[in-house]
Amino acid sequence: MFPRISIQSQRALIGIESQRGQYEISRPQPELKIHSERATITANNKPGILSIDQNLTNDALTGGKPQAFWERIYSQYKQVAAQNIQQIVENGNRMGALHIKGSPIADIALGDFIEGAPDLQVFGHASPTNIAFQYTPNDVNIQVERGNLTVDAQIHRPDIQFHRGSVRIYMQQYPKVTITPPEIDITA
Repeated sequence: MFPRISIQSQRALIGIESQRGQYEISRPQPELKIHSERATITANNKPGILSIDQNLTNDALTGGKPQAFWERIYSQYKQVAAQNIQQIVENGNRMGALHIKGSPIADIALGDFIEGAPDLQVFGHASPTNIAFQYTPNDVNIQVERGNLTVDAQIHRPDIQFHRGSVRIYMQQYPKVTITPPEIDITA
C-alpha cells in the first residue's frame, strides 16, 4: 500500500453588511395671505307715482265741474225738446177731439202740475268703479362696485436630506489549504 497525502481546502468567505441610505423629506406648509374687499351695492328706489282720478265720483256726488255739469244738462235738452213737442201735439189732439166728453184743458193742466219739470240727470252715474287708480312704478337704480380678492401664496421648497448608508466588507473566513502527510513509521 502506498502512502497517501491528505489535502483539505477551505474556501474563503467574504462577509458583507450594508445599511441602505435614507431620504428624509420635509415640506413646510405654504403660507397664504388673503385680503378681500367687499363689493358695494347701492340701490336707489324712488317711490312710484299714484294717480287717482275722482272726476266720475265728483260728477255723481256734486255734479262735477261747472263745464261738465252744464254740458250734461244741455245734452239732455234735445231729448226734452222732442218730448215736449210730442206732448204738445198730443195735448192739441186731445183738445181738438170734441167728441170726447170732459174738460181736456183742466186735465192737461192737472197732468202738467203733477208731472212737474222734466227729469234731467243733473248728477253723473253712481258706480263703485267711478274712481280710477293708476300706479306708475319708478325704476330701481342698482349699482354694484366689485370687490377685490388678493391671494399671496408663499410656497416653501421641500427640504430633502439624504443619509448615506454604509457597506462593510470583511473576511468572514480566510482560505486555507491543509496538507496532512501520511504517518511514517520511524521505528523500523
